[in-house]
Amino acid sequence: MPSSTASTGSNSEIESMKDLLENEEIRYVRKGYGLISAIVITLSFYFLVPELAYPLYLMFPYKDNQLMIALGTFLVHLAVFTIANVTMYFIYHFEIPFFERYKISKEPWPWYKDPQKWNKQLKQTIKVLAFNQLVLMPLLLEIPLVLGIQPFVTDPGEFPTWKSLIPQTVFFMIVEDTLFYWGHRLFHTPAFYRRFHKWHHQYTSTIGIASEYAHPLEFVMCNMLPSSMGPVLFGRCHIFTYWMWIVLRVCETTDGHCGYEFSWSPFRLLPFSGSSNYHNYHHSHNLGNYGSFFTYWDTICKTNTHYWRFLAKQEKSN
Repeated sequence: MPSSTASTGSNSEIESMKDLLENEEIRYVRKGYGLISAIVITLSFYFLVPELAYPLYLMFPYKDNQLMIALGTFLVHLAVFTIANVTMYFIYHFEIPFFERYKISKEPWPWYKDPQKWNKQLKQTIKVLAFNQLVLMPLLLEIPLVLGIQPFVTDPGEFPTWKSLIPQTVFFMIVEDTLFYWGHRLFHTPAFYRRFHKWHHQYTSTIGIASEYAHPLEFVMCNMLPSSMGPVLFGRCHIFTYWMWIVLRVCETTDGHCGYEFSWSPFRLLPFSGSSNYHNYHHSHNLGNYGSFFTYWDTICKTNTHYWRFLAKQEKSN
């Protein structure tokens, strides 16, 4: 006969899977009409953007020039991060009721809660973001140039369409989520948390710019490395595909940290995806929910059981 311990473990796994499936149903139902908007955004990204971008791509004289490829990659990341967070700034600043109904926490934003502390934190955040994005990232992007490696295809004749973009970016998501999950868990061990990851957790309530606010070592290990490994492992990845992936990754992490659970978020169309609420719990409770795009590693490793209980209590109280 099976031992009681084995039986308990089996029941726990069944309960975790049940919680995950129930949350999936709730997630999609709660999107309401936002589900239609999310689908439109996703289809536009994969079908419309490549068509509009192709003529512009032909204008750039950087074919097989690693220096220009690195510069393009740097500019894409910086532009997307800036645009995403400027947009969030206006949403935070004007507090339009249409957006405020999606706010996750009932707590006031940090600039209202403690203005003096917020001003100090904002200055520190800007300094760290500037170093990571304007100094560290450009240096790392030049590594292929130093090594004499050309990791990307640049030929306009191989310009990607939705048929290649969709499977490749899904592959990148899976690779990124796996590496991020285990890297994130590593940075939550006492030694790494105390020295490095504690910087990121200065934000107990998440906002957009917190997404890439991290110690430089963590920025490399948990941001750049997981995001870059998918294209490297895939091989013969077109540079435009990589840029599209950067847009996805930066927008997803900004969305996940923004403090709002927008019903039209295209990232929440993914099966077993996380959410802004999912990651906000990680910051507010400093517990579990280590994944980025998906929740399956958390479910397999039982690092989101506290979150399911938290949601269950919320449902009962409502």
